[in-house]
Amino acid sequence: MKPEEQRLVDTFLSLVKIDSESFNEKNIQEFLAARLKELGCKVYVDNAGKKYNTNAKGNLIGYFPGTAKSQPVVLSSHMDTVSPGKGIKPVVKKTRITSDGTTILGADDKAGLAIILEVLRTLKEQKNHLYPPVEVVFTLTEENGMMGAKNLDYKKLKGREGLILDNEEVDELLVQGPAVNTIEVWVKGLAAHAGVCPEKGISALEVAAYALAQMKLGRVDKETVANFGVVQGGQVTNVVMGELYLKGEARSLNNAKLAKQTAHMKACFEKAVKHFTKKIDGKVCKPQVKFVAVQRYPAVHVPKSHPMVKAVLAAGKKQGLTIRAVASGGGCDANILSGFGFTLPNLGVGCRHCHTPAETLELNEFFKAFQITLAAVLAYRK
Repeated sequence: MKPEEQRLVDTFLSLVKIDSESFNEKNIQEFLAARLKELGCKVYVDNAGKKYNTNAKGNLIGYFPGTAKSQPVVLSSHMDTVSPGKGIKPVVKKTRITSDGTTILGADDKAGLAIILEVLRTLKEQKNHLYPPVEVVFTLTEENGMMGAKNLDYKKLKGREGLILDNEEVDELLVQGPAVNTIEVWVKGLAAHAGVCPEKGISALEVAAYALAQMKLGRVDKETVANFGVVQGGQVTNVVMGELYLKGEARSLNNAKLAKQTAHMKACFEKAVKHFTKKIDGKVCKPQVKFVAVQRYPAVHVPKSHPMVKAVLAAGKKQGLTIRAVASGGGCDANILSGFGFTLPNLGVGCRHCHTPAETLELNEFFKAFQITLAAVLAYRK
């Protein structure tokens, strides 16, 4: 194992032994702040942690001075892990690192953190090389709604281009990610005794079922999907259901298609209202529907012609890898940062089976991800 590879492993092992489940990132935040200062960074901690229920003060921003005239290049990873992430005991094997099987490993995203720290260390040692300034962004609570990125103090950052290290396989560079709308629907019908006078009721369940039956759900097209995953309503069998709550989402790589799908879903409920409007005891009664769609996060779209994408693909070739620039169906900090004007493709770090006790870090990919990130940073000028 090369010296920089051993340092990478040692740093990673130190990080995973620090408990940092979402909303409990204080200890790793302090550890990383100290490391960044040791490496010569000016460190700033924002106040994001005060804006929601977490024990850490905020996101970490580190400014590492460069030796070349350029705008800073941004490198970002998140500090938190999912559960079970307490008392992680990493097991180092010949080709990979695992947990002991009782917890996750935390390679998502501590592999990314370790790579960024080693990139800075390597740059610091390359005194005769030219490299741009680097702005490091270590975010809180990515795994629970990207809360750190949503509350990041963006005024402290000068750079707008770089890399996020938060994908799995190193031969995939995520350059597209969907915008997502969270959709909540409250349906209010008219309760009635189901055994005595059901005709005097309007079933909220039937209204919702009618709407859903008209609706395009699942895979709508190559770029768009939609789903309802939460349904709550009713308590007893002998009452026509008076109220029902549904929660779902629509997501698309195309903003216009997302807007169209969301409007379609709303229209289906409006049709259901008309369909179930009727006279009861001479009075016109109709169900009521409240449809609320809120954007959870915006889309990511990094052109494949972007210099950072080209730099990553070229660096991959030197490592014997054919890296594919692809789209993702999920979201990460890149989505939030994209909404604030950042261009940050997402590079894999070599982890597998993330969010499970079977999680692994494939060392060969981990080391290649470091070399690719280093090469992309060295090539950056703007």
